[in-house]
Amino acid sequence: MSDCPARSVLAAYEQGELNDLDARPVERHLHDCATCQAAMKNIRTHDPDTTMLRTVFAKAGDTALTSVTSDGTETGIDPEETSGSAAPTASPGRPPNASTDWEVPDYQRVRLCGEGSYGAVWAVRDRVGVFRALKIIDLKRLERAKIRCHERPALETYCRKVARHPNLITIYHVGEIETGLYYTMELADDQVRRAPVRDDFPENYQPLTLDTFITVGHLSVDVSMDLARRMLRGLARLHELGLIHRDVKPSNIVFVNRQPKLADIGVLTAASAGRRIIGTPKYMPPDRIMDKTADTFAVARVLHEMIMGKNHNAFPNLPDDDRWLGAKWNWQRVSELVRHAASDNAPDRYQDAAIMLEALEACALGESTSLFEEIVEKQTHEVQPAPSKVMMELAFAFVHRIPWIVGLILAIYIINKF
Repeated sequence: MSDCPARSVLAAYEQGELNDLDARPVERHLHDCATCQAAMKNIRTHDPDTTMLRTVFAKAGDTALTSVTSDGTETGIDPEETSGSAAPTASPGRPPNASTDWEVPDYQRVRLCGEGSYGAVWAVRDRVGVFRALKIIDLKRLERAKIRCHERPALETYCRKVARHPNLITIYHVGEIETGLYYTMELADDQVRRAPVRDDFPENYQPLTLDTFITVGHLSVDVSMDLARRMLRGLARLHELGLIHRDVKPSNIVFVNRQPKLADIGVLTAASAGRRIIGTPKYMPPDRIMDKTADTFAVARVLHEMIMGKNHNAFPNLPDDDRWLGAKWNWQRVSELVRHAASDNAPDRYQDAAIMLEALEACALGESTSLFEEIVEKQTHEVQPAPSKVMMELAFAFVHRIPWIVGLILAIYIINKF
């Protein structure tokens, strides 16, 4: 791009409304053009639609570029262990309060939940004693590495457009510190207790994610479909707003108050069929087109892992075996659903989450069971008393009530007699 773009184009770029193909030349032009850099600063200062969170991102600058391959394709592949989601795996061998200085005001750090190359997630307590998850992004380190901060536009877009939704993570507060930016969000339930964190913080807290469950084995068909349905409801809301998540995977599905929520909005962007390859490779479609169909592909992959187990290689096939005995979902229709969503070519996949959700609902034979309902039912079944003990307890209760029964009969007799 040799000529300077119009102010409206710069404003659209700043608001995250350009698709990847249109945004890339604007981004490169801004790197070298002092005039447009000044215009962008003016937009951030005076345009009401772009001032909401821009002061938070001021330290990010516009000079950090995403890596570009020889064919012009931008890359930003997230290698799982450095994704920095709202509920990552804790770093082994590092004590909870390993950071030398705590710069974040109004929040008391409690435990380091996980960290990646450019950020960390902490469990914190706010001024009124509520536990939250707090993510810190090291913008200076990103800039030194010449990597664009994808979370910068993603965070503003999410906060501006996404109201609270039962299956999407809620962000409460955004702020800045010397080294970068931070934001707070809902804290995932405790992995050990399988329960929310209330007044006391568990000593060995680990965030409860979908990955927690499927790492140890597959889930029942009914629970898997129920979770997939809730994931699609959250995604459908994003797609309705013209947004795509681009990193749907089990570790990014956290449980908050036992409700599954789609977390980690670090690479969320405006919906487009751009060429930017970003996310976690295992959950990307084969054609690497990261649009709405990439989200539906990822849901199919996660659903397959829930039913078959995490390391199963049969994807996208779902065999007709004992898993489906007593299930409230039609095996053939679910199999078709997964294969359709997992098609190699974007035009052949479900075009958005709402369409896939409608197809999923059509697979149902009856009401499904949620994950925690199944856990409670299983525990209740395991502690059921023996039949003989039940009969003894009933007999004792009956004998204990005999005097009352005799008294009632006598009272009725006297009333009828006189």
